[in-house]
Amino acid sequence: MELLVVDGADASKRLVLAGRLDAAGTETVEVAFAAQARAARGHALVDMTAVSFVGSLGIRMLISAARAADRASIRFVIFGAQPAVAEVFRTTAVDELIAILPDEAAARAQLRA
Repeated sequence: MELLVVDGADASKRLVLAGRLDAAGTETVEVAFAAQARAARGHALVDMTAVSFVGSLGIRMLISAARAADRASIRFVIFGAQPAVAEVFRTTAVDELIAILPDEAAARAQLRA
């Protein structure tokens, strides 16, 4: 699992995850991911276009980061989930806790609304 952080001109952060968000992958990125999500100044956009799998620990990481962002008045959205990952989000009701959008344009539009 890899994490790339892209700082936006609008004080947002795009957190790009790539790989498998299984137990090993979550352990690799969790601390840095949480810190970067909290460091966003307004919006945290999680790019999951290159994530092929999400397990229970990955779900926990995303929900924990979203809750911490909410407490800090940071808007947190996920976009680009592959079909299998999106199905996991629907099955586990993550999509009821976190805004999950099809692509970056839709995510940015949601944040502007």
